[in-house]
Amino acid sequence: MGTNLTHTNNNLLEFTALFHSKIGKIFRTTDYKEYNCNKNQNRAIMTLGRHKELSPSTLGNYLGMRKGSLTSLIDSLIEKELLTREIDKKDRRKYLLSLTEKGENYMKYQKEIFDDAMKILYENLNEKEIENFSSSMELIVDLMKKM
Repeated sequence: MGTNLTHTNNNLLEFTALFHSKIGKIFRTTDYKEYNCNKNQNRAIMTLGRHKELSPSTLGNYLGMRKGSLTSLIDSLIEKELLTREIDKKDRRKYLLSLTEKGENYMKYQKEIFDDAMKILYENLNEKEIENFSSSMELIVDLMKKM
């Protein structure tokens, strides 16, 4: 492996650690006591909010969860009436997950918490740094989609 890739891999490991310490903790925060969702439930809600419909296996891949844990997570969100599981009209052997109206409302609430927490983190950056961060994140997302 070349020096560039080694450097990139080291930065990726550092990015992962920093992401979890600074941004990942935002998903643990909730005072919406009606649902009292944990970190993985919040991450699932936010992921489904962005994608509208996902298969359970795709959601599991996005969350880095194994099938048994994922099934419990999905069942708990269905029980809270935040999520629905319906047969895929294109392939009746598969299911699709989507947010209910309550789930959409909860996701909007969590998104506000996320946005407010990110504003606090951005306070440590100047305008140019925020612009660079935004364009860098866009590039990283695009490249990771290709991997």
